[in-house]
Amino acid sequence: MEYVSFVILHYKDYSVTDTCVRSILAMEQQERIRIVIVDNDIQKKEKDRQELLQKYQGNSRIKVLQIKENGGFSYANNQGYQYAREHFGKSYIIVLNNDIEFTQKDFISRLEKSYVNNQCYVLGPDVIRQSTGEHQNPMDTRLRTKEEAEYTIKMNRLALRFYPVMYPVVYHMLQKAEKNKIENQKQHMTLYSQLQKNIVPFGACLIFTPSFVEKEEKAFEPETRFFYEEYILALRCQRKGYNIVYDPSMSVKHESGAATKKSYGTEKKRIRFMMEKTVGACEVYLEMLGEE
Repeated sequence: MEYVSFVILHYKDYSVTDTCVRSILAMEQQERIRIVIVDNDIQKKEKDRQELLQKYQGNSRIKVLQIKENGGFSYANNQGYQYAREHFGKSYIIVLNNDIEFTQKDFISRLEKSYVNNQCYVLGPDVIRQSTGEHQNPMDTRLRTKEEAEYTIKMNRLALRFYPVMYPVVYHMLQKAEKNKIENQKQHMTLYSQLQKNIVPFGACLIFTPSFVEKEEKAFEPETRFFYEEYILALRCQRKGYNIVYDPSMSVKHESGAATKKSYGTEKKRIRFMMEKTVGACEVYLEMLGEE
């Protein structure tokens, strides 16, 4: 039997993770489904982390992996990916945030049909942000250039240097950019309503097909702690000749950073965290670009 593995990155909120798990357990073809929950909440006390283990210990198709090292987003997801690859075979591995909710009971049939039709290495579904209706996939239609990456690093460093003063400006710019993105989508429905190839997929839900899993021991390489992993994945795939496909016949709901927002409390802290991690991850991407 060819398994379909779901690797869920758990952080902070048990209820958010459980909603995700329940949506998977409501799908068709349950006998093929395996779930790996990667518990990345390393700051919690050991006795508190037992709650997640105990919640699913009665289900033999669900494995909870406790991460001990503070390796970040890519590292934690790779642990889940490698466990699924080793224990459930080199088939489909879906790597997702815990705030993703599946609404299509025939999701597995849809992804298999898409794989047969497109023969791709990575698939991205339509990811719909619940609070705004925004379609978050594809994240970008092309890779960022060396100059664009350098500009991103420069501007984030500048804003961080004067963050207490710059925060109101940064917040306003981010709000405006988000509003413009949604308005732009309304005017250009083809951005998300049609199948697209060789795009930069949104990282909240990535489907690694048997073609990818057969060849690759890691989902994310090189590893970053947070952010820019989509561009790094797209660049890696481009160089290896792995095609990435966005297929809106598959769709999921996204709560968009629910666990992260709960963790960092205020919007001011969350944005600072985002900017700090973006600088580090973008530097990794820039280094990759220089390896050509």
